[in-house]
Amino acid sequence: MNELFDIVEPVQAAAQGSHQSLLIATAMLLVSSVWVGLRWWLKNKNRLRTLRQLRRLQRDFAAGRATSRTLAYAIAAELQRCLQTNRVCTARPVAARNDTPRDGWSSFVGQLDTLRYQPGRELDPQHVAALLREAAYWARRSR
Repeated sequence: MNELFDIVEPVQAAAQGSHQSLLIATAMLLVSSVWVGLRWWLKNKNRLRTLRQLRRLQRDFAAGRATSRTLAYAIAAELQRCLQTNRVCTARPVAARNDTPRDGWSSFVGQLDTLRYQPGRELDPQHVAALLREAAYWARRSR
C-alpha cells in the first residue's frame, strides 16, 4: 500500500508547479502592460499637455482674459513645445510627416503670423474656435 501513496505525491507537486507558472505569466503580463503604458505616456505627454493648454486658452479668450494677438502667440508657443522646435514656420510641416498636407499647414501658420504681427487684428469667437480647433488638429498629427 505504501507504493500507491508514492504515486499520488508527484501529481500534487505538478499541480503546484502549474500554479506558480500561472502567477509568473500573470506577473509578466502586468509588467509588460505597465511598460507599454509608460512608453505611450512618455511619447504623448507633450501632445496631451498642448491639447490641455489649448482648451485653457479657449476658456481664457471666452472670459476676456486674452486678446487675439496674445492667443496667437500662446498657440505658437504651445505648438513649438509640442513639435519640439524653436520656431513654427511654413517650410517645416508638423514633425516632417510624409502624409502632412503642406498647404493646410502653410495657411494655418500664415493665419498665426497675421494675428501676431499685424496689430489691431481681432477675431470673433467663431474664428478663434476654428483657429484653436486647427491648432489641436496639428498637435494631434505631431509625432
